This record gives sequence, structure tokens and C-alpha cells, in this order.
Amino acid sequence: MLKISEKYLKPLDFLFILRPTLFFPIWIITLAGYSAYFTVNGTVVWWKTIIDWQIFFNFCILTLSAGATFIFNQLQDIETDKDNQKLFLISENYIRPDLAKKIAFVLTGISLFVFLIQGLHLFFALLMFFIVWGYLYNYPPFAWKDKAIMGVIANLLGGMILFLIGWLMAGEYQSWVFIQMVPYLLAWGAVALLTTIPDQEGDANHDKNTFAVKYGEKLTIWLAGSWVVIGFIIGMKINDPIITHPTMLSLPLFIIMVFTLKNEWVLRSIRFPLLFLAIILCAQFPYFFLVILINYYGAKFYYINRFNLDYPTFKVEE
Repeated sequence: MLKISEKYLKPLDFLFILRPTLFFPIWIITLAGYSAYFTVNGTVVWWKTIIDWQIFFNFCILTLSAGATFIFNQLQDIETDKDNQKLFLISENYIRPDLAKKIAFVLTGISLFVFLIQGLHLFFALLMFFIVWGYLYNYPPFAWKDKAIMGVIANLLGGMILFLIGWLMAGEYQSWVFIQMVPYLLAWGAVALLTTIPDQEGDANHDKNTFAVKYGEKLTIWLAGSWVVIGFIIGMKINDPIITHPTMLSLPLFIIMVFTLKNEWVLRSIRFPLLFLAIILCAQFPYFFLVILINYYGAKFYYINRFNLDYPTFKVEE
């Protein structure tokens, strides 16, 4: 890969405190909500090559909003991130925490203002997103991220709100959205559960009582596997191919994970289901593939040249 001096990459630190590698799930669940609106109200969209610049702009604003919540999360997890040896831009003081906090508040204010101009439904949905993922998830006395059940609920609520925002970008609010999102949330929640496993040692050392820490790897894995199976069944029941196909492709990964309980299969079950859903969404919205490609290889280029770290990656340790 092309090498570039570290000094030229330092300004990008201000971009990467937003955690662009976590934009993938944000975009995917939101675009799934956008897609589901058309599935319910007409026909499933396939290969839409006309760019709606208003939607593109809204996705950019939502991306900045998510980045702000990720900064808040890092500010609260500095010591844990040091132990888990990740997210070191703030924890290792590449960017001062006070400056990172200012950036997060500015992004929060701008994004809320933009959505308020567009309509109250979008504004209140985004406001709830900030309340749940920005405040309740991170800060005491709530700090849901450090609690087993509330951490799971927070992730489910975050996914629900993002799906709803995608739906509202496509059209008007309809109560049917809460039925349509169920299989997506089960798949989203299953992956969120599994992400508590790789970090459980560092979390336990800092009294973070996440689901894997409190209930153990086996129950976490079995619950995640059950959710994927239920999500597949519900997806079939509501006749939604956009979630049914990815969950069907993911089932073998989860089945192997459940019966082997090996960490490499946990990692595969975290990384590949969202990829499968992204591929289906790319068949609907082909330009989304370019966005994913640019983000993935841009992040990989940055981390290799800045920190000699091969990230993001689909590799797992055998």
C-alpha cells in the first residue's frame, strides 16, 4: 500500500475521532429504514441510480451526529480504551479531551438545527438519538453502556431510532415502521451483544458490567444466535427480502459459533452479517458501494500509515 509520512496524516486525527469505521452500521441500519419505507408503500427498490441530493445531505448530517456520540463515548472510556488497546486518539492524548468535547457539542448543535429546519419528526428522532446514545448511554447516573441489560436496550433503541430516521427521510411517519423494523433490530441487537465479548476483560477490570461480563460468553452467544433465527423467521413472515437474505446467509456463521463457542467465530459473526446486509442494500442503491469502499480503504490507509495498524479488517485470529 502507498506510504505517506505520518506528519501529513495528523490533521486527519480530527476526522478519525468521529470513528468512521463505525459509520458502516449507522449507514446500513438507516438506509435499511429508508429502503423499508418503499418496501411497505409500494415495491422493493432495486438498482436505483438516480441520486437524491437531499437524502445524501441528510445522511451526511446524520453521520456527523453519530460521530459526535462516538466522541462522547470515547471521552467516558479513556481508561478502558487504554486497557483494550484501541481508540487511542483521545485516550493517548493525540487530541486533547477538552477540544474533542467542543467538537462533539458543535456537531450536535449543527445537526439538530439542520433537522429542525426540515421538520419536527426528524428533529425529535435525532434528539432522541442524542439523548439515548450521547447521554444515557455514556454519562452517570445512567451510564447504560456499563450495565448488562440497559446496554443492550440502549443499542436496540439506537438502532430503532436510526431505522426510524431512515424511514422519515423517505416519507411520512407510519406506525407500521415499528413492525417492519423488528427483524432488523434483532439482527442489530445480536451483533451488539457479541461485541461485548472481545472487550470483556478490559471492561471487567474497570467495573463495567456489560452483558458478556455479567452473564458470560456462552449465554451471550446463545442469545445472539436465537435473535438471528427469530429475525429470519419474522423477516420471512413480513415478506421483506432485504433482511431475510442477509440473515439467511448469516445463519451458518451463528450456528457454527453457537456450537463451537470459539472467539474467531464470534468475530466472524460480528463482522460479516452487516456486510451481507450492506451488499443487499448496494443492489438497491449501487452508489452506496462506492461510499463503503472509500470509507473502508480510506480508514485502512490512515491506520496503516499513522499507527502501523491493519484496521479495519475482516481477518480473525485462528
